[in-house]
Amino acid sequence: MPLQTTEAIVIGGHNLGEADRIIPFFTRKLGKVRAVARGARRVRSRYGGTLELFTLGQLVFFESPNRTLHKINEFSVMEPFAGLKADLGRLGRGAYLVELAGASVEDEEPNEEIFLLLRDALTLLVLYDDPRLVRSFEIRLLRIVGYLLELYRCLVCRSVLEQGAASAISPTRGGLVCLKCLPRAPDHMSISPESLDFLRSALHGGLEQSLASPLSHPHTTNLQEVLKVCITHFFGKRLRSVAFMSLVE
Repeated sequence: MPLQTTEAIVIGGHNLGEADRIIPFFTRKLGKVRAVARGARRVRSRYGGTLELFTLGQLVFFESPNRTLHKINEFSVMEPFAGLKADLGRLGRGAYLVELAGASVEDEEPNEEIFLLLRDALTLLVLYDDPRLVRSFEIRLLRIVGYLLELYRCLVCRSVLEQGAASAISPTRGGLVCLKCLPRAPDHMSISPESLDFLRSALHGGLEQSLASPLSHPHTTNLQEVLKVCITHFFGKRLRSVAFMSLVE
């Protein structure tokens, strides 16, 4: 069995038998990878607490041919992101980020851009427990996986929607609909001009830059609902961590 080495983030884990655990990672080279940690649940396990959720490390594993479940040889911690477990707000948002990243690719579908986005988002979340960071992550992830929301023109009549114009978003159409065309987009959701401005800036700036974009609480809530529906439509399911994150936001 050939050895593979790559940076990886722990995005989950569940027990296998009496002593082992299956750990899903989001890796830099290979995308989402699942691997068995033999003896991880034993008192004197060589892994200790290294395979905790969110941990960034250097993963070495034996690649099983023709299988999607591999065997961990070594996992060296680079950054545990311990601050994400310090309070419920960070824990809820962090759990959502790793679940969303994992849901965005099939097993062993390489996507370095998503890995880097997730790594940067977890790094910032330790410093800033801010819902704007999550919203920026969502819109950027949707762009990476090919669900680029149209944020400048009405998708029905193609008219340009200037800054401050009232509008709505249709998840099935994939973006904005002007007020005149709302009857032709029955699934539309209202989006405030402030929320739309934030989306536009978040799409073109970095994650940290989005934290400087003004967005008051009512507009944060509006944007959260809009993106939740868009993500559910794109992935065809509601992520399990959404309910927990909603409780702590």
